[in-house]
Amino acid sequence: MTEIGKQRIMIGIPCFESVAAQTLEDYMRFAFYLGRRYQEYDFFLFVKTKSEQFRARNALVQAALDVGAKWLLMIDDDHIIDVDATSGTIGEGAGCYGFLRKLLDHDVDIVGPTYYQRGGQAGPVVMEERDGAYRLMHENELTGGLQEVGVQGGGCMLIKMHIFDKIKQPWFKPEHNLGTDIQLCESARNAGFKVYTDSSIQIGHIMQERIIVTQHNKDRFREDALKQGTASLTKNWHTDSVLNLYRDDALEYLGIKEHELLDLYTDYAEVSMKLTEKHGLGTPEYYGGMGKEQIARQVLYHYTDFPKKWMSFALANIQIRQPLTGIDFGCGTAPIGFELTRRGHTMHFFDIDGAGGFEFLKWRIKKYGLEDRAFFNEWPDEANVAYALFSDILEHLHNWEKPIERTVEKFIPQGVFFTNYLLLSDDVQNVEHINWRRGEFVKYMYDLGMEPVSNCVFMYTKGGATHD
Repeated sequence: MTEIGKQRIMIGIPCFESVAAQTLEDYMRFAFYLGRRYQEYDFFLFVKTKSEQFRARNALVQAALDVGAKWLLMIDDDHIIDVDATSGTIGEGAGCYGFLRKLLDHDVDIVGPTYYQRGGQAGPVVMEERDGAYRLMHENELTGGLQEVGVQGGGCMLIKMHIFDKIKQPWFKPEHNLGTDIQLCESARNAGFKVYTDSSIQIGHIMQERIIVTQHNKDRFREDALKQGTASLTKNWHTDSVLNLYRDDALEYLGIKEHELLDLYTDYAEVSMKLTEKHGLGTPEYYGGMGKEQIARQVLYHYTDFPKKWMSFALANIQIRQPLTGIDFGCGTAPIGFELTRRGHTMHFFDIDGAGGFEFLKWRIKKYGLEDRAFFNEWPDEANVAYALFSDILEHLHNWEKPIERTVEKFIPQGVFFTNYLLLSDDVQNVEHINWRRGEFVKYMYDLGMEPVSNCVFMYTKGGATHD
């Protein structure tokens, strides 16, 4: 029975058929804690089967309106509040359940705690909006307290019900382009309300295998994602035939037999040393001075395990059913970019004119009559680039920011950036690998509006974003 004068809070849970035992135990203890420590409020609970998320969330809002609730606490069925599984129920050991009071005390329109993605980069689920485009915020952008944001993750948010007086029904729609959390926060902000997150409050997110990801163990899952990403590259899509044509063309261009490739490859180290002494390692003059030894080295390198997997991955994940425009930056002999051009794509290749590998690529383009859709060191006139390849290049560059920025400027909405940079080990044996600023690279990509889809694929988020 409710008491007259008490303010009402609806707890709404969109729920699948199967819920982790940890969540059930945690939420029951949370309910007990609310009854003992929040006696100035009346609580209502509504659990809605989430066959379709947008329908479930609409039902939660309607239920809160029906009981005259002042607040709606939406919390998903895959979260854990007491991530440390303390034994207390109403004492200090369960103080984590006091997070709701902190959210209430902020007295803002929409607010929630921080939780982390269950996959991908295991980053915080909170977003910034820039000119209508949304991007997941990087961890170092969180202040450790209350801050205004574009989107609070819908897995846990406290909503003042008065916002529904000004935003139109249906409050949530099918997630064709935008997730339900983005939809609500966008509608609320357009109506003059504000959205906040409080990153001083952290709750857990249960993985599919019933493991909880939190701010304390997120790095472990990022490392696992890196390993899984490398393993996922093993998909083979006629890579061998692509490589065999590549090798045969190289032998024809060089005028040698296959067994002579190894001799040329062996000479590469001596050529590299001489160019380093004359021009300095990693300079344009250094790479521009490379000749037939560079071609031999790149051909043999692409037959090794990792680059074969990377080629399979790239060719399998770039749309080939319609002609697209792409960029292959620091391309060298460009076995992937050349194959995409052969399949009908228009490709803009970038490298050092005069370098052996780049000149071999130009020869291949002419040999196969592809000149009408291959451009060398020319940027597209319009922003019509669907994807870019930065394969085996960023580790060779001191100044990598400008070409990435220029590439992103040429992207269509949701253009895709492929790079194997984050998959590489710190190979101290390769003196040409001079850049390991990978943390700066990831932050730079965020700043440009590039969202990580995986550890080797980033998507330009102009035009909307979704996430798990």
